[in-house]
Amino acid sequence: MTGDRLGTLTKLRRLLSLAWSWVTRLVEALLSTSWRLRRYLVRRLFSSLVSVAGVVSLTFVLLHLIPGDPVDNLLGEDARPQDKLELRRCMDLDQTLPVQFGRFTKSIVDGTLGYSCPDRKVTVAQRIKKALPPTVTLAVAAMAVALCLALPLGIVAALKARSRWDAALTAVALLGISIPSMCLGPLLLYLFFVQLPWFPGPSSEDSGSLRGLVLPAVMLGTHLMAMLARMTRSSLLDTLSEDYVRTARAKGLPPWKVVLKHAMRNALLPVITVAGMQFGALLAGAVVTEKVFARPGLGTLLLEAIAQRDYRVVQGLTLVIAVMYVLINLIVDVLYAAVDPRIRV
Repeated sequence: MTGDRLGTLTKLRRLLSLAWSWVTRLVEALLSTSWRLRRYLVRRLFSSLVSVAGVVSLTFVLLHLIPGDPVDNLLGEDARPQDKLELRRCMDLDQTLPVQFGRFTKSIVDGTLGYSCPDRKVTVAQRIKKALPPTVTLAVAAMAVALCLALPLGIVAALKARSRWDAALTAVALLGISIPSMCLGPLLLYLFFVQLPWFPGPSSEDSGSLRGLVLPAVMLGTHLMAMLARMTRSSLLDTLSEDYVRTARAKGLPPWKVVLKHAMRNALLPVITVAGMQFGALLAGAVVTEKVFARPGLGTLLLEAIAQRDYRVVQGLTLVIAVMYVLINLIVDVLYAAVDPRIRV
């Protein structure tokens, strides 16, 4: 047991050392970048900030254009006028729209994103922080499902191009893109929870276990899987016709080594780029998945806040999702621009 622990610690130290070396190289590369890359970084950062500000402002305006009184949704029409007045003051609804937007901006700066009403002891940031880990876990699991299925399907389709295998795998990819998520989720529950009780459902006690994560991850990652499979096939087909791949074959290397070591190394670059950009979409797309499988997370919190017309929670969630989406896309764009100078134009 002691030897196993020492071996595990040694491997962990090596992984941490390798990760630190890559971080150091990235920082050195960014610090030593040319003026073109620096200009690109500034331009992308500015456009990202404008995008986030636009999303937040548009959400604020649209929420206040929706007819109805949020106080009546929270307390009911039969509530006492005094209770309604106190809740209206708590939600700043007794103020003008510019004042409300100014206070929301101030809550962004101080990091609280406002307070939940009528309980002002809990901030919106605390509620989002509590709901964020399940959604991130679901998005990571969906990305793992998508990559584990898309890469083998794309590789086989490229190696068996214009064959029955290629046609069948292409049909699977088109089906994965075409089927709506709100139809795929109930179908998965009917097949693998009702008919074949292999995985837990929303009403199961172990729905929060690892087995309970399988069906939601499949539902959320199917569309991305189909997209990445088609992209892997297309990119690998282009790479297999390159001169260096033909040279590797002429040297007598095994076919698996030619494909995995030489061709896939360059073919994966656009696939990884799209996968990174789509991770933010997985976080935003988890709303329907969490609703179908009754899972806690940002999506469930957002739907509850919309139903209750809780402006602060909706605005805070929109801000957090927009920042994560834009930040992930910004990191992917910067890394891609550091690798490919043609994008820095």
